[in-house]
Amino acid sequence: MIFLRPIFAILIAPFRWLESLFQHKDNLLELHFNYGSSAIQIKTIHKEESLSDDLLIASYILFLARYFYICDERQVESVRNLIEQEIGSIEPKELPAKVWGAVGQTFSKMEFKAIYGLFTMGIPPLSYSEEEPRRSYAKYSFLVFKRNGNLSSSFHMSSGPDIVFLPLTVAVLYEFVVDKLRDKNKKDALDTSISDLLNAHHFASCRALSALGEMPIQALENNHISFSHES
Repeated sequence: MIFLRPIFAILIAPFRWLESLFQHKDNLLELHFNYGSSAIQIKTIHKEESLSDDLLIASYILFLARYFYICDERQVESVRNLIEQEIGSIEPKELPAKVWGAVGQTFSKMEFKAIYGLFTMGIPPLSYSEEEPRRSYAKYSFLVFKRNGNLSSSFHMSSGPDIVFLPLTVAVLYEFVVDKLRDKNKKDALDTSISDLLNAHHFASCRALSALGEMPIQALENNHISFSHES
């Protein structure tokens, strides 16, 4: 019955935010995702007047760690192997289609049919936009903040087909971050941080609490990504 979850989530469950989830006053960066039929809207809210490259990179690494911590078990190996092989060499805009191809192979026939039936073009959104979509399939938010002096994050999902949208967000957000980097030389630090995090997963489970907290921070520190903003 797993294949029914996306349909139930979209057609029956209401789209609503729980206000209690967004009471942080110290968010350094908020990433809000609104999933339409042809694009994923990405909206940023941040404390600083300009969004620093290091905070963008740190936020992506924290999101990537969280994805592997909560993603469908069937996706872990295929998505990790794909990113390890492609990151640093692939054009960022090409990554979403690659990820969709990888996770699509993990779906059952019934899941595949159900998921494809949701989208008018037959495929989920594979690009980002900063414009609000006409029709929303789901809304997710990722919040980055300081807690007790340490960089931390939280992730909130409305109803939606997470087995599709979560891996696509990993790919589309990567393209977004690369596009938003003011210093394009920082892309090397982003790619190396990603590689370091995924390499650490070979020595410790991505489902461990350390993989959610310590490992992404270590990857950032290894690549001299500074996130010393005051909260």
